[in-house]
Amino acid sequence: MEETKAQSNLYLLTGLIIGLLLGLVFSISVFPAENAQALPNELNDAAKAEYRVMIATAYVANQDLNRALSRLELLQDPDPLAVLTAQAQNMLSNGDSEHAAKALAELVSQLSQHLTSPNP
Repeated sequence: MEETKAQSNLYLLTGLIIGLLLGLVFSISVFPAENAQALPNELNDAAKAEYRVMIATAYVANQDLNRALSRLELLQDPDPLAVLTAQAQNMLSNGDSEHAAKALAELVSQLSQHLTSPNP
């Protein structure tokens, strides 16, 4: 009787292990979790470009240069002015939103004035 009871509980443990393994396989390969909250410097190039446009349009709306600077620092671009300038030129040459390109150009203009002016 003891041997039968041990064997009857063994299938529960085996089923649990198989279920966990199948769940792990499905969660990794079939339904992987997506990180919806990435840091700006972890974004791909297209998302970074979109983020820069959002920074520029927010700057045009509220004229808060310090906030725009802090947001641009989150991207960790080596030369933010060059990147913003290139993006604005690419947008104009590709026929993208002229409003967004002008916002980028205005942000570049204000940033270059701010960065070149002597701080008291």
